[in-house]
Amino acid sequence: MGIAARLWSERTVLGPLALAAFVTYGYFVSPPAWNQNSRFALTRALVERGSATIDDAHATTGDKSYRDGHFYSDKAPGTSMLAVPGYAVVHKLSQLTGGEPPGFEVLSTKPAELAAGVRVDPEDMRPGDRLVYNQAFRVGLYLCRLLTTSLVAAFGLVALYLLGLRQTAGDRRAALWVTATYGVATPALAYSSVFYGHQLCADFLLIALALIVLTRERASATWWPALAAGASLGWAVLCEYPAAIPVVMLTGFALWHRGLRFTLQLILGGLPWAGLLALYHLAAFGGPLKTGYDFVYLPEFAEGMRVRYGIHAPDLSVTHAILFGRYRGLLYLSPVLLLALWGLVMQLRRALPPALAFFKDPQKDPEKDIERAYPRRALAALALALVSYYLLLNSGYYMWDGGAALGPRHCVPMLPFLALGLAPALRAVPRTYWVLAGISALQITVATAAAPEAPRFGDPLYGFAWPRLLSGAISNYGGATNLGRLLGLPGPLSLAPLLALWAWAGLQLHAATRPEPTPTLDTSADAT
Repeated sequence: MGIAARLWSERTVLGPLALAAFVTYGYFVSPPAWNQNSRFALTRALVERGSATIDDAHATTGDKSYRDGHFYSDKAPGTSMLAVPGYAVVHKLSQLTGGEPPGFEVLSTKPAELAAGVRVDPEDMRPGDRLVYNQAFRVGLYLCRLLTTSLVAAFGLVALYLLGLRQTAGDRRAALWVTATYGVATPALAYSSVFYGHQLCADFLLIALALIVLTRERASATWWPALAAGASLGWAVLCEYPAAIPVVMLTGFALWHRGLRFTLQLILGGLPWAGLLALYHLAAFGGPLKTGYDFVYLPEFAEGMRVRYGIHAPDLSVTHAILFGRYRGLLYLSPVLLLALWGLVMQLRRALPPALAFFKDPQKDPEKDIERAYPRRALAALALALVSYYLLLNSGYYMWDGGAALGPRHCVPMLPFLALGLAPALRAVPRTYWVLAGISALQITVATAAAPEAPRFGDPLYGFAWPRLLSGAISNYGGATNLGRLLGLPGPLSLAPLLALWAWAGLQLHAATRPEPTPTLDTSADAT
């Protein structure tokens, strides 16, 4: 069955799943902050002025570059470019209706100046001065994120469900639970709700993997999955430069699993986006291989990026902090991922417990047929390689904590590959899985509701997120809100509409994944 046919056959599951995911990610409204503002400034510059310079908005972010008298975003441009069509519509409608453009002002925090209503020129902004954004800025940023990160994240869950369905030999509920765990019980929830590039990169890599694995083996006339996979890989690099190595890994996997023809089509699908990235670099930074990180503006960042863009030999103590620490620990925030790691190792070793006996078919050579239809061992090796790459890369980065962030944000692109280990873990130790998944979902939801950009100190959960959510406070630093708070619901009650959405989606998906009754043979006397 091809991908299109599979999508159609699973429409009763994928429809509610994608809708619930998109609304869930859209439910959270993160405030303007440096990382998001940098990307939003580039989107605005491309739409409003047809330029890559962000001179008018550079005061809103410290994540910027400076070259030849102009400011630029120092981020990979893909996230900003992806938001261009949506923001262009919003900008045009605002012009037609006479709406105000996105704007901001700088306020002094000194009591005397604040009382006098002193407005500070953005070019003269001092440490401690506060940025105040108008409603158009906040709405524009929210819509850019909603139509890019959140929308693509919903498609990423579709891809993971289809992979999980093959991985579990058609067990729709198991595939659904694995997908839901990844979507709301890992940092994917938080990073699907902000205008960053990490989650977009993760989803584009995941979609490419699904297209590679799920394409029919001998569909010589079906060329679009390969081109689409190549485009997804191209956009992954457009959104995050470190994805170049995973793209090479996935291309090699495609060559091994799908052959030369598919791989050449995949490369062809990625070339236009590689060309677009080179043209952007040429226009903004003077060369196709020059990036914004070569012209970082703030001295403290420039010094850190001076040697090999801040990447050094991995530090094992940092690796431990990334995985287990209370400050940025991935497994501290989402302990269910420990089972995912174990599941990948189990798949790699083919150490299938009795609960995984559904893989075996006494009429066939099980290992040979399984690897042909769904190369689980090769996928486990690929996933572990990608996880290792991102862990080692993050462990050697000079700003490994990611600044104001929830968990190790530079590791977010590896999360869907780590999630491939959830299916065998669910089958092998279901009770442990449910407990850890429940704890993870609670912690990640609270953290996303209160602190998607947690402070650079302390415990993001019990030192910041929980107290802030319970108090109902909304602060400017590291702050966040959600649609429930905008409706006037205080504290934890602000999550009530989201829980109602999940309850509705659960009922819909429970009905859609109900096993069909097995027909029985009527052996009564009346049937003779």
